[in-house]
Amino acid sequence: MAKLLLRAYAKVNLGLKILDKRPYGYHNIETILQPINFFDIIELTQKNTGIEFFSNLPPYEQENICYKSAELFLNHANLKTGVSIKLKKHVWMGAGLGGGSSCAAQILQGMNKLLGNPFTEKELEGLALTLGSDVPFFLKKSPAYVQGRGEIVIPLPSLPKPLWFVLIYPNFQTSTRWAYSNVKNYLTKKSWEFKVLQALFLNGEVEDLARNLRNDFEELVFQKNPELQKIKLKLLNMGALGASLTGSGSCIYGIIRERDEKFEKAFSGFDVKIVETV
Repeated sequence: MAKLLLRAYAKVNLGLKILDKRPYGYHNIETILQPINFFDIIELTQKNTGIEFFSNLPPYEQENICYKSAELFLNHANLKTGVSIKLKKHVWMGAGLGGGSSCAAQILQGMNKLLGNPFTEKELEGLALTLGSDVPFFLKKSPAYVQGRGEIVIPLPSLPKPLWFVLIYPNFQTSTRWAYSNVKNYLTKKSWEFKVLQALFLNGEVEDLARNLRNDFEELVFQKNPELQKIKLKLLNMGALGASLTGSGSCIYGIIRERDEKFEKAFSGFDVKIVETV
């Protein structure tokens, strides 16, 4: 049987602006999503029928977005076949790194390749959006300016040289649903223009980009978890060019000039990864 080995890369938000609320509880946003070299590994194998799913971490079986992604694909493709999925999870869950969404996108693309490309790229994007707002972005495999609730994905050129990130995971998760439900009370009345960050990214002005990072979730999330604000301030005091919450958290990242192990020692009580852009 045919087999594929896939990498599901995580992302960070280089800025996140929350706009108006849409029907059904969604919000319009503006953000730049940047893939990073921190990934889960997925092995796909075609089988005669049904879905087999194995994972080193919960959630298991039908509760996992990988299973849901495969099920969605097979139901819409109307193919008499099945798939075996083996997931080796590395990306922290509930961290704002998009690990689940990235896995879902890789399942859709991988199964499409494995099973003879029954869907066009546009059709895959439609399936992806039903699984989650970030999923369409992960089909592109490049940095992107993202609008709407995540369905408007405008690919951006890669930065001229790799960018290094220190990722600090505080060993607890943040609920995206909770964050969007409560953020309206914390949005500043002072408007800010996301196009400033977009221009800095396009011009490759990394240091200015790092200094101007802004995430509208921070005030809400930091009030609930003051420890996260302390992590951010410590990164800046240690020389990070900039630091920010990614997504609705709980991961805080710092942008640094080069790989430096001093950050791993300074945050030894947390999960720490030093990674670069993909």
